[in-house]
Amino acid sequence: MSHSKPPTISHRLEYLAFRGLEGVLRLMSLETTFRLGELIGTLIHRFAAKPRATVIRNLRFAFGREKSPREIKELTTRIFERTAANLFSSIRVPFLKDEEIASHLTLVGLDEVLASPDKRGIVAVSPHMGNWELLAQVAHLARDAFKVGTHYRPLNNRFLDSLVERRRQMRGLKLFAKRSSGHTMATFVKNGGFLGILADQRVGGRGTPAVFFGRPTTCSPLPDLMARRGNGRLFSLVCETSGVAQWKVSLTPIPEISAQACATSLENAWRRSPEDVFWFEERWRLQSQSRLRFLEKYPSDHQVTRPLRLVNLTASAQPLLFPESLLTQEKHEVTFDQPDRFLREELRKISELGDTPVDAFIAPASQQKRLSRLNGKVLVFTPEVD
Repeated sequence: MSHSKPPTISHRLEYLAFRGLEGVLRLMSLETTFRLGELIGTLIHRFAAKPRATVIRNLRFAFGREKSPREIKELTTRIFERTAANLFSSIRVPFLKDEEIASHLTLVGLDEVLASPDKRGIVAVSPHMGNWELLAQVAHLARDAFKVGTHYRPLNNRFLDSLVERRRQMRGLKLFAKRSSGHTMATFVKNGGFLGILADQRVGGRGTPAVFFGRPTTCSPLPDLMARRGNGRLFSLVCETSGVAQWKVSLTPIPEISAQACATSLENAWRRSPEDVFWFEERWRLQSQSRLRFLEKYPSDHQVTRPLRLVNLTASAQPLLFPESLLTQEKHEVTFDQPDRFLREELRKISELGDTPVDAFIAPASQQKRLSRLNGKVLVFTPEVD
């Protein structure tokens, strides 16, 4: 693994802190580690306002039409508990023996795959949910039938990245870094390999348009591309928490090799066990004006049921850039000559109207920077945008 930037003092301190935490957790059973994580998650939920707001915002994007505000807040609490429990457990798992890992794991679908007469390679689409590090640690269970590999993004801290890389390779896992050659990965699949890809992260305008929780977004084109180029089969690979320090790993065929089929499989997994999902990333965030250009790629028969929400704060109406089936515009008046804290609260109230947060504001050019500062998670256009 090559790192262009030299390590910093903070990287060294992070590494030492991580090794210290490992040393403490190794003294505990996996069950105690899981319970400790739940407790830590409860405390973080109480005091970490910004991450809490991020989770609630994402849950409203996903379940705003299905769950009440109270249900979303209750789910948020459970997400903090479960995420910390799985994170602590993922630190403890690499120190377990193979048979110990097996005692905490239920596998669903692997036997059927191994017994299948179709011996083509497999591309497994996985979300960031459950104890996803466990997926790397159980590669040995299939290595007699497959060479097992995974596509991953190297950590910024080279010391931690090297540590994680060594431990995954010790379990028989072949690693393909983010910028690995697509030809190399496709060849791995074509030769009968099992390639896992974490595919639920935000990919921006370079992604493939898809409908996710009824909303237009983009998703990674890598899984279906590798399946096509490698003449492989496409599967969903999901880790869900089934009890205290117990996990279920499911391997399920995806019926169609397409980006939308992958997005649908990810949505189904998120819906089955939302407590296990890593909701702390701004999955639906629009980062720049060009981010809306992906809407031009949508076919006329798209299945979008929840279009993007654009709120106009200017005095005049603005033409919509795209059809209302993909992007709607609301008109709200706000008073700009008021202190920031009051304006921020007013914008928050607007975003909480309805069942979906605001995706973007249209604001006077003189207020664009201010609103971007007050609502860093929401894209701000000016009336001059074309």
